[in-house]
Amino acid sequence: MRFAEELLLMLHHEDSGYFVPIPEWKMSCALAGAVLMDLALENRIDADLKNLTLINATPTGDELLDPSLEEIAKDKETHSPQYWVERIAQRADDISDAAVDRLTEAGILESDSGGFFSLSAKVARSGRYPLMDGRTGEEIKGRIMRTLLDNELPDPRDIVIIGLLNNCGGFRAMMEPEEYEQAEQRIELLSGMDLIGRTIGAAVLSSYRPPESMRAVKRRSMPTVGLKSMLSSKSLRSGNLPKFMAEKFEELGPVFKLNVPGKPIVALAGADINHWVGKKGRHYLRTRDYLEAFQSEWGTARSIASMDGADHFRMRKAVRAGNSRLVVEDRMGDLFSLGRSSFDEWKVGEVIPGEMACQRLIGKQIAQLSVSTEASEILDDLLKFEYRALLVHVMGVLPKFMLHTPRMNRYRKRILEVYALIHASHTPAQREGKRRDLVDDLMELHHADPQFLPETDLGFAFIAPVIAGHYLGSAMAFAIYELITNPHYREQVIAEADTLFSNGDPLGADLNPAAIDATHRFAMEVLRLHPIIPMHPRTAMNSFEVEGIEVPAHSSIMVAFPATHYMEKHFKEPDKFDIDRFAEPRSEHKQSARAYVPFGVGTHICGGSRWTELQLVANILLVARHLDLELSPRNYKLKISPLPKTSPNRKFKFKVTGYRHPIDPVTAA
Repeated sequence: MRFAEELLLMLHHEDSGYFVPIPEWKMSCALAGAVLMDLALENRIDADLKNLTLINATPTGDELLDPSLEEIAKDKETHSPQYWVERIAQRADDISDAAVDRLTEAGILESDSGGFFSLSAKVARSGRYPLMDGRTGEEIKGRIMRTLLDNELPDPRDIVIIGLLNNCGGFRAMMEPEEYEQAEQRIELLSGMDLIGRTIGAAVLSSYRPPESMRAVKRRSMPTVGLKSMLSSKSLRSGNLPKFMAEKFEELGPVFKLNVPGKPIVALAGADINHWVGKKGRHYLRTRDYLEAFQSEWGTARSIASMDGADHFRMRKAVRAGNSRLVVEDRMGDLFSLGRSSFDEWKVGEVIPGEMACQRLIGKQIAQLSVSTEASEILDDLLKFEYRALLVHVMGVLPKFMLHTPRMNRYRKRILEVYALIHASHTPAQREGKRRDLVDDLMELHHADPQFLPETDLGFAFIAPVIAGHYLGSAMAFAIYELITNPHYREQVIAEADTLFSNGDPLGADLNPAAIDATHRFAMEVLRLHPIIPMHPRTAMNSFEVEGIEVPAHSSIMVAFPATHYMEKHFKEPDKFDIDRFAEPRSEHKQSARAYVPFGVGTHICGGSRWTELQLVANILLVARHLDLELSPRNYKLKISPLPKTSPNRKFKFKVTGYRHPIDPVTAA
């Protein structure tokens, strides 16, 4: 391994899923020092207290080292080690990204979609790392801690790591105070044992970037969008918030203030913003604030959606299996059966309310697959209560008393009954011989640590997937609209559906990429053109800067992740429904990192995104297999309801004009 990789492994925190926070500039200098140390050991440079000298400009063949070596070789003057530490520190993000990628490719770290990292199960179990030459090396953290606390003789490379960590403040940040006090003298002793390491370490220690408030750099003022400007926007008036945010991005840049009545909102948009949120947002953005009042209406103090940091990571790990795509694959037969039972209620010739029908379709499936409960009787009540709670507490467009009307109080009472029903159905005897579900995982976590997940928070955790199904229901409604209005693509989906169902219901494994190519691209385009969550509220817990504009702490933030879906530079003719944009050679979703983001970005990216995508595809196939549909009225043009999420408006309705194949599960083939 290179020193940068070992430095990151030392700072990796298994409980938080990320790296111990070090002041950014100090960490950048430490990574620069790590690169210079490797170049010294490769006999490319030499250094003393005053000068860093090039010895050999021949590339090492290592992407972590060669860009810095090339930069040193191009400079005809001789500079101090500190000069080069500060120069190379400006590339610290590239160094860090490359090092993390290598650790992941080597099977040492594992990552999830939220940007969390864990030691791989093999490394955690064996305590050894796979090395590039096929050998294994002892896990570095245990090795160095023994050196510091048990006075073991250190390896020369470990001395370098100890020096770099000491000089950037890593040991003080990662060790308990008593532990650090015990090891401090030995840390200082070992840090001074290597001449080159001591020289570069001193440069790391002395490099200092003053805080933003002390700099003389003139900042730009934040552009402002007034209420009049907002109301004059055709996109905003039509309810298309992502398109409105894309237009303002083109006009004003990635950060601007929305002067809405009440409290101004700072809006962030663009692919670079999405990348920044994914990489650094955890240090600056918090989710808890806007969800506290909403959660209290459900009788819970916190949920996975309102957790940040180590608690959020722990909760994500606990529910990972219950939210995985494998659940849908394993229970594909149940999904199809539940889907057909919903279709049985869509009588031929009757006008069907589009969104509500799709909410029930998806809600019944998720209730069975996720919490193994029949929730159809109370599903409407639950979704209506959620809708009202979002409008009151998250959107702030209704007064609080609107959640305490007699009707809402009845809904709240029924929700408490569902909590009890789910709980009672998940005793060991009731669950014997059944496939493990999300509630089983939550109960296990509750029993293992009732302080982390107390009974007061269990109920909401049980029904959170059903609530999340509200969003997938809206996506399904958009999918049906696009199926009806795009006959060319509908025929492609029908062809795949008929092939898959030709010999009975397909298994989850049968829905492989080749078999669902057009349907998968159809679902992707539904999620691109109709992102259900148009903006993600956050609070700035620390101030930060975007392109010379300061965003103060405590600011109310709206991150418009899917605004990129409506940017011409990422998606050609973005207003057009076009599934071929995802096929080779166009592959528009791959051309710009973080441009296609239907499930958000960063630590709070949807943990069930792969489940959601497969469930959407399966239902599109099921509709295409069985139903002939038309809009009601036939000339209906899609209109959007933007609050509390993006969905077709209430005028979206359709009719079943006939059955392509019978919906009776026995004769479905």
